[in-house]
Amino acid sequence: MVGSVGDELPAILEGRTGSERHPDLAWSVGAYVCHINDNLRIWAERLVAFALGATEDLASYDNNRLATARAYDRVPLQGSLWTLGHAVEEWKEAVHAAHAARVVLPHPDRGPQTVFDVASSNAHDLYHHRWDIRRSLAAVANNES
Repeated sequence: MVGSVGDELPAILEGRTGSERHPDLAWSVGAYVCHINDNLRIWAERLVAFALGATEDLASYDNNRLATARAYDRVPLQGSLWTLGHAVEEWKEAVHAAHAARVVLPHPDRGPQTVFDVASSNAHDLYHHRWDIRRSLAAVANNES
């Protein structure tokens, strides 16, 4: 699922601005793409760090504060979709490296996380974010008709 999102989202967002938003959601379509990028890269960074010998506890991060700091709604969709392809490839590389090193991450809130736990969690998050993007696009289409 994670590996295919780099092709899937650009296809469904072709011709879109990224400003599309479902009325019940705080984030726009473009903000969700930025969040997916950041989430994949943060987890890739964590996995690789531990594959290379890191041992300290992971720091938590607040995705809403990160969205504000990066001004997600002002990131051009073209740029965030370009980043998506790179984030997916980096994530896949990190998962392979962490799997080979038998990494178990010491997550401060979730406890020990195997590579399978991390990949499953990332895929679960991605599933919901794709759903939010599709709901947003449908809501905009319904308002246009």
